[in-house]
Amino acid sequence: MKFHVLTLFPEMVENAVHTSITGRALKNGTLSLHTVNIRDFSDNKHMRVDDYPYGGGAGMVMQPEPVFQAWKSVACPDHAGRGKKPRCIYLTPQGIVLNQTMVEEFAMEEELILLCGHYEGIDERVLEEVVTDYVSIGDYVLTGGELAACVFIDAVSRFVPGVLSNEESSQFESMQDHLLEYPHYTRPEAWHDRKVPEVLLQGDHRKIQAWRQEQSVERTRQRRPDLLEKNRQATAAFFSPTGGTRRAVEIFTEFLTQNPRYLDLGRRKLRKEKWKFSSGDFLVAAAPVYGGQLPDIQEPLFSNLHGEKTPCVIMAAYGNRHYDDTLAQMQYRLEEQGFICIGAIAPVIPHIYSDILGKGRPDEKDIRIIRKFAVEIKKRLETGEQYGFTSVKVPGNPLPAPKQMKPVEKSFDRARCTKCQVCVQRCPVNAISQETLQIREDRCLNCMSCVKVCKAGARGYDCSQVADYLEKNYSVPKEIQFF
Repeated sequence: MKFHVLTLFPEMVENAVHTSITGRALKNGTLSLHTVNIRDFSDNKHMRVDDYPYGGGAGMVMQPEPVFQAWKSVACPDHAGRGKKPRCIYLTPQGIVLNQTMVEEFAMEEELILLCGHYEGIDERVLEEVVTDYVSIGDYVLTGGELAACVFIDAVSRFVPGVLSNEESSQFESMQDHLLEYPHYTRPEAWHDRKVPEVLLQGDHRKIQAWRQEQSVERTRQRRPDLLEKNRQATAAFFSPTGGTRRAVEIFTEFLTQNPRYLDLGRRKLRKEKWKFSSGDFLVAAAPVYGGQLPDIQEPLFSNLHGEKTPCVIMAAYGNRHYDDTLAQMQYRLEEQGFICIGAIAPVIPHIYSDILGKGRPDEKDIRIIRKFAVEIKKRLETGEQYGFTSVKVPGNPLPAPKQMKPVEKSFDRARCTKCQVCVQRCPVNAISQETLQIREDRCLNCMSCVKVCKAGARGYDCSQVADYLEKNYSVPKEIQFF
């Protein structure tokens, strides 16, 4: 991440940013800071860059030309071979108050220009020409934008990969879920007759995590009840027989919240239970794509989830061919059951029938796209809380005719079978007989979960013809799409 700071007082920014964690990141090259003295672009022999305001009034106003030339020195499209101008942020009390979602969004940029005003402000004409974002760090006035720029750089830098060490990242992020951080304690165990809470000394990490969550909620209720109103319990309900969809939904959900709840709909018991969500909850619904549609099971997938105008995101994970009608099916089904689909994404995952299609996906590039989508969803949640949630438009037929999937030839070596019954237990659609261990083809999804979980290697399948066709026609890696 490269920061350009246009300022009248470069030393204020340099001294602050070259200290502590940001200073370390500057030394190792994770961050770059380039301060530009606006006075260097003055056409006045006294290096003045301000003048009296038209219409009268107290104070002085910064002139447009020096500011424009300072901006042009770093933002010109052909400067240093760049193809586009970086975003230019003007630090001003008139801007949108900086919050955690904005910080995450800015952190995904490669370069940012920060413009620091002074005196009574900057000529409006140059602001209209160069500024892309107006940002405030609070509802109060400073003598200039330099300290605000330092706050901005510090907040954004925490989200730049490599800036924080693992130990520092474990604290990330007290405002992530609109909750304040829980209390912290260190040695000694007793100090001024105050003792460390017993739960922290017992080593039971599940109890510690529960205690910390309770403390976060209670502290927020006492000190910032306005934040607590924005806190949503995020639940990821997924169907993932072989794990690819689960990995994709976990990557996405963990960009959204520190405390997700996971609901594995591959477990038949959980599909039989009714799950209700309030308007203050948030749902992520994820499923793999089978032949361009949702998996066809006895009890329609997600039919046991019920919302009350609950915002949700839908995810259709596919093996590099196409997701076809799956997103449309998911949206129709969930919105019929009381949800509002505010976003949709179709990530690529490894294809179960091919070692080539979707291999290694989601990869690093995919993860960057998923992160960008997560930030966009946070923005939609914030907007929806204020103005109401809007259903997103997705491609596809919400009510497609069911496809007849051609069965894949499967094999079962009884000599190798240890009768451990894991394949029976893990089959998401109860298609394997507990007595005979035979597969009922009328129920089987061809998901090959049974093959994957069989440690003895007793189960196998031959999908070579399907794999050849897919690899011949769909080997070019697809980009993640989101809506």
